[in-house]
Amino acid sequence: MSGDKYPRFRWLERGEGEPVVLLHGLMGNMHYWDTTLDILGSGCRSIAPTLPVFDNDLPEVSIAELARWVVRFLDALNLGRAVLGGNSLGGHVALATALAYPTRVTGLVLTGSSGLFERSFTRRVPHRPSSDYVRQKMEEVVYDRRLVTTEWVEAVRRTLTTRATACRVLRFARAAKRGNIAGGLGTIGVPTLLVWGAEDRITPPAVAGRFASLIPGARLVFLRRCGHVPMLEQSVAFGAVVRAWLEDMALIGSRAVPGRGLR
Repeated sequence: MSGDKYPRFRWLERGEGEPVVLLHGLMGNMHYWDTTLDILGSGCRSIAPTLPVFDNDLPEVSIAELARWVVRFLDALNLGRAVLGGNSLGGHVALATALAYPTRVTGLVLTGSSGLFERSFTRRVPHRPSSDYVRQKMEEVVYDRRLVTTEWVEAVRRTLTTRATACRVLRFARAAKRGNIAGGLGTIGVPTLLVWGAEDRITPPAVAGRFASLIPGARLVFLRRCGHVPMLEQSVAFGAVVRAWLEDMALIGSRAVPGRGLR
């Protein structure tokens, strides 16, 4: 599916029913949500798109532009409203969408979200980062460093050694640091779940606590032995917490349906 302003949409989905759209972080991808999609898919239409962070066709590098892209994605799938979830930059985009387009969002699920404070690599990045440099930065993201495989490191390193892509990564990282949204969080009027890694070093637990104090009625759950990407590091526990909360809030059902694949 395509639009007149954005490149072709790509997404994964499972199930049918009320939509839950999950947004990956700056260096993530839609497959980071595979387990979550499977867990949610028997009770809703769970969807994980590829955010266009590396697409030069995006009109501008900003959180606001990504929020506009999310609305276009919802329109393309004929989704009037949806629960939005996001990790890191994806959480920031979900929040920005809820603030700018409140009629399109029925709930929020945030994990390691930027928007208040995050530690990111926006300074002193080598022109051609070595594998050792990339591994060091990636090991800061997780609690269990064994998750950082050689293959994963090389995939990220290849991205960062492509000049155009590396520039976009840095521009989005800087946009996220500039885009503090503390002042608007008190206006969020939809149910909000925060699922945070108790050992998150990028957006530490205190950041989760501040989000919880600023968003009316937000529920905060910490996962132990978990860093900045709970949907990868504690995927089953993360999915179970999200599924239970969505059902508790009556945002999704619990009817089992067949799954769907890549679109």
